[in-house]
Amino acid sequence: MPHILIIDDDTAIRSVFEQLLQSKGYSVETASEGKAGLEKMHARKPDLIITDIMMPEMDGLEVVQRIRDEHPKLPVIAISGGMQTTSMNFLPLAERFGACKVFEKPIALAKLVEAIENLLSEARKS
Repeated sequence: MPHILIIDDDTAIRSVFEQLLQSKGYSVETASEGKAGLEKMHARKPDLIITDIMMPEMDGLEVVQRIRDEHPKLPVIAISGGMQTTSMNFLPLAERFGACKVFEKPIALAKLVEAIENLLSEARKS
C-alpha cells in the first residue's frame, strides 16, 4: 500500500485529502507545516508527498528543495491557493525547484487522484 504524506497548514484540506486518499487504499500521514512534514518524511519515507506552498515557518518551496536534496526521485505534488491573496504565482517556481506536478486550489479531486496514480506508476517503473 503506497504511503502518502500531505503537508498543508489548512486543516480542512488535510482532512479532505486524507479521507479521499484513504478511501482509494493509500496509507496517509499529514503534517500542518513544512518542518513537521520533513520530520515525518525522515521517520517514514513516503512514496509521494503533497505539499502546500504558502505556509508559515517553512514554505513549500523550501520543502520541495529539501526533498529534492535528499530524495531526488521522490514524487512531489505542490499545491497553492496563494494566488487568491497575492499577485505572485509560486507554482511555476515550485516546478523549477523540482515538483513533479502543480495544482492551484481549489483542486479537482479526480485530477489530483489521477496525478497521484500516474506519478506512483512512473516511480515504480524507474
